[in-house]
Amino acid sequence: MRLDYIRSFINVVNCKSFSVAAKKAFVSQPTISTHIKQLEAELGVQLLVRSTKDVILSEEGVLFYPYAVRLLETENEALAHLNKTEAKVKVKGTVTIAASSVPGNYILPRILKQTRLKYPEIDYRMLEGDSSQVIQSVLRFEADLGIGSIRTNHEKCMCMPLLKDQIVLATPNTEEYRSLNGVFPLDKLKKETFVIRESGSGTKIAYESIEKALNLHAKPLKIAMQAESSDLVRRSVEEGMGVAFVSSLAIQDSLALGKLLKFEFPNVNTERQIYLLYHKDRIMTLPITSAIKSIRQQCQKISG
Repeated sequence: MRLDYIRSFINVVNCKSFSVAAKKAFVSQPTISTHIKQLEAELGVQLLVRSTKDVILSEEGVLFYPYAVRLLETENEALAHLNKTEAKVKVKGTVTIAASSVPGNYILPRILKQTRLKYPEIDYRMLEGDSSQVIQSVLRFEADLGIGSIRTNHEKCMCMPLLKDQIVLATPNTEEYRSLNGVFPLDKLKKETFVIRESGSGTKIAYESIEKALNLHAKPLKIAMQAESSDLVRRSVEEGMGVAFVSSLAIQDSLALGKLLKFEFPNVNTERQIYLLYHKDRIMTLPITSAIKSIRQQCQKISG
């Protein structure tokens, strides 16, 4: 089993494209295609499934991927030892992170800036989706790490508490809401028009439990819009389309600029956890373990 075939396979999985993988490896696309065909022929299984949009792992590919990574890591370790000492090995490589809307837009940019100062030769590839999609990206080895607000019980997905968040009610900063002096009457809340997140969103799952606690689910709420990102929810509330249960992390800047007001419900548990996720069978390379360590340190600083 040739290592250049393995290397091409991993590049295609990471890039989700034969042409992008070829550019990354400085070879032609036919060369990459030949490597994959030869590897599949040698193993007697189809490793990749080609679609009109991208390339994904087959069931057999999901099983084979961690072994492929392990083979390349063994090669890297051997070369490191031959070059005298591991202490001289630089922390260098690419780490792919799948993140849901809130951590992807409001947590990771600040954290990764600091992480890059410590490990300047780690570069990051970001994938964005809702928390359910983040879990799937981790399980299918499309991402080295995942950051989202849904904890999964899947036996192959490891969940590490990373940061606590709070769900609050965001409203436009108008006289109508300023006059409430920070206390939102339940009767008024039931009459409001809402902007909500899509199914699969960790924020939506969190505020659905709040709705039940406040007995808002007894009667269908008026929905103005369903959005696929927290940023779109935030901007829609700023424009007066309605109110929304949102992450407190997602509206910090809008609150500081006076574009939104927030309301809390002290008698209801509105806290949630942001998790760091990774596949149990993933080979934890030095760039990945270094990234995990730095991300956790930065989140501890944010938590105070």
